[in-house]
Amino acid sequence: MIDTALINEELTKYFRELSPRDRRLMFEQIEGLSDEASDLCRKLYKARYTDPKDPEHVVDNWLWKMVYLPGLYSKKFFFRAGIKSEAERTVKDLMLEDTSVYNDLEKTILYMEFRNVAKRYLSTCGNDNYASTMLGLKKAGPDEKKIKAAEDIWGASKGFAGAAREEERLEIWCAALRDELFQYDEISKEHFEALERGAKKKK
Repeated sequence: MIDTALINEELTKYFRELSPRDRRLMFEQIEGLSDEASDLCRKLYKARYTDPKDPEHVVDNWLWKMVYLPGLYSKKFFFRAGIKSEAERTVKDLMLEDTSVYNDLEKTILYMEFRNVAKRYLSTCGNDNYASTMLGLKKAGPDEKKIKAAEDIWGASKGFAGAAREEERLEIWCAALRDELFQYDEISKEHFEALERGAKKKK
């Protein structure tokens, strides 16, 4: 169950902040967190931002998934085995192998962390080169960028989960990405819903 009322105002601000450094500093100032909640937040931070090759180097492993998964989904008919193996890796990386071990607060923390990933990705979608074509020569207009953002969020969530048949374990991830997109822009929301309807008709 996802219930954002379970987290306080300070933790909500932490989940809306995009800078890894600022998030770490903010987290140290949050008071009143249970040991379980604090432990999960720390584990998520470590899993998301630690470079396996260089622990001192800060990266965003999950932001990379937002770039990589839509492209993999678009080639699903050619890389069925790759889709499945990446799904196993993604489920593990996102700590979703067994969601039954989480209580309602912990599921909400996961959901909010995933929304932060989507929020950070969407913050890049206004870039001049985003959604450009012809090797960057043809720039996308504002509405084209919003439509492309919806397609990327769809491909990284519902599309990918469906292609890998991992809808159940990736349910929180998919819900978080969808909800963040719906808050982003109405055109993006409408296009995502159209993709959803189209996918249901194909089943």
